[in-house]
Amino acid sequence: MDRAIFEDLGVGMKSLVLEKSESLRAAGGAIAIQPNGWKALDVLGVGSKLRPSTILLQRIREIFLNGSKQQEEIISHSNIGETRWAKRSDLIEALAQDLPLGAIRFGCKIVSLKLDTNTSFPILQLNNGTTIKAKVLIGCDGANSMVADFLELKPKKLHSSCGVRGFTYFPNGHGFAPEFVQTIRDNTMLGLAPVHR
Repeated sequence: MDRAIFEDLGVGMKSLVLEKSESLRAAGGAIAIQPNGWKALDVLGVGSKLRPSTILLQRIREIFLNGSKQQEEIISHSNIGETRWAKRSDLIEALAQDLPLGAIRFGCKIVSLKLDTNTSFPILQLNNGTTIKAKVLIGCDGANSMVADFLELKPKKLHSSCGVRGFTYFPNGHGFAPEFVQTIRDNTMLGLAPVHR
């Protein structure tokens, strides 16, 4: 999801989000939002909407298993700051909710990107033939970002690991402590964190 974002924060710039999919989507279960993320969400005016449905993590507990031995390390709240897990769909919906009508263009993919020779502002060519001249451009598609390619960021590296994430709903509450527990043994890692109360 490469996005051209021009957020109106009192500087009079128009916001536009270019979304490759045909509709708003929030793939994945949850996302950890750390202190700088909350600062950005507060500036965008959505931090206060998300906080009530999240749990402030009080600590991170890492458990290292080595044969019959177990070593535990605890990182307290004072060292991790405001870290919370949020349901991805809650985050996506909160961000999209306050955007003006038409600020998200669905089915748009950047196919080429160049700089204007006079202004050095980016010029985007979209898959539907549209050309957009931007003042600010933020690439949000990770390793598949056209923006990352344009900036010639380090190429993708294959990592010989895989991950599985899940999201479980407990209709009567879960009773888990407000902490992220990570258990590590050899090359295997298991994590558990409560997202909602």
